[in-house]
Amino acid sequence: MKVLYLDAPEEIIRERRRKGLDRYDELWEGVYHMVSPPSERHQYIVGELFGLLGVYAQSHKLGTLRLGLGVRAGEENYRIPEWIFLRTGRETLLKPDSGTVDEGPDAVLEVRSPGDETDEKIPFYEKRAVRELIIVDRDTRAVAVFCHTAGHFRPVSPNAAGWIYSEALRAFFRTDVAGPRLLLLLEFDRSEHSV
Repeated sequence: MKVLYLDAPEEIIRERRRKGLDRYDELWEGVYHMVSPPSERHQYIVGELFGLLGVYAQSHKLGTLRLGLGVRAGEENYRIPEWIFLRTGRETLLKPDSGTVDEGPDAVLEVRSPGDETDEKIPFYEKRAVRELIIVDRDTRAVAVFCHTAGHFRPVSPNAAGWIYSEALRAFFRTDVAGPRLLLLLEFDRSEHSV
């Protein structure tokens, strides 16, 4: 359920911060979006992908994955994806004191859950020149990868075997609807995993 709270009192926002409930809250052009904590199933997908791809990216010196960092377009406009990926040499974009990056990361992951704002975030990531946007549906494990080309996102088409390639992560994704499961094929390891 979405709730619009016009002119939320500052004490509500302070209380959310004090209790640690603001971890996923975002500012959309000055409008404060209070985001509910993710479900266990949502967190499972995020954690499994972070663990698998984080170790893979590090062992092959591809770059680094970071949880909970925001993608920012000024002080009053940021989104917080599940995690971001920065290829080797771009770690300097990390702003440790602010918990954000100002320039588009090489990849971001969003896990779509019922009633969330994943789809509404797509234009923001496109404007911030995020190289790849990976969206996984929490319930169906359906996956979509969008590649930033000439200022716009375009969906990456699956190959003949149904795999969708992430050039940034050097990994293939596919949905096994029988599970449902998300399958990953890591290009350099040639190893397959499921989430």
